[in-house]
Amino acid sequence: MTNNDAIALRLKQFGTTLPDSDIRTGLAPDTMSLIERNPFAFLVAAAFDRGMPWEKAWQIPAEIDRKGRLDPKRLTSMTENELIELLNSLPTLPRYGAVQGAKTLGDCARLVCDQFGGDAGAIWKRSSPAEVEKILQRIHGVGAGIASMTIRILHDDFGYFKGKEWQIDVKPDSLLLRVFRRAGLIDYESEGQARMAARRLNPEFPGALDRPAWRIGQLWCRPREPKCPDCPLTDVCAKRTS
Repeated sequence: MTNNDAIALRLKQFGTTLPDSDIRTGLAPDTMSLIERNPFAFLVAAAFDRGMPWEKAWQIPAEIDRKGRLDPKRLTSMTENELIELLNSLPTLPRYGAVQGAKTLGDCARLVCDQFGGDAGAIWKRSSPAEVEKILQRIHGVGAGIASMTIRILHDDFGYFKGKEWQIDVKPDSLLLRVFRRAGLIDYESEGQARMAARRLNPEFPGALDRPAWRIGQLWCRPREPKCPDCPLTDVCAKRTS
């Protein structure tokens, strides 16, 4: 076993100690109930989950729902200015503001109505992870990272894509990239390198390395003054902190 293999094994072992679901423990019960029963709410929440605390992003569809507007057909009938006005009326704005948010929200609604008969759940019920990743990236602001994250949540929290885990990538955000580089899995903080490393080290389910690496980056592998002695990877990590 190489050192990189040992790191991957340790990440997977640490992953088994984490709670079964971040969103189920981190969201208010009424918001989680909406996400569970309304696939369009899930889609909107995931699309807005970038550049801001994830709990706030996932609250946005609940706030739209309270306005009586969380309906893809109704949203497609609204102008861009009306969508901007709607988002500006919410207590929580998307990270990049109402103008960019309106493009994302409008794209979500049009995608669901124009291609999936108004049923957002049909996006992932009828497609493979690789296909879903391509579909989601048609939404304004949704790149490969957010698409991978969405697919992993659909797998981990809602049970989709069983038997197709080999198609599910990591979401190479700043925390995961920092952990992968410092541990020695990648030479520099490259999204492409991180995905390839995860596919090589855990080909049966690359995305399984995502949550444990993210949590280590959050709790121990901090940008400054990392807590290396307490980290689950401490005895296998290359500790490239410079």
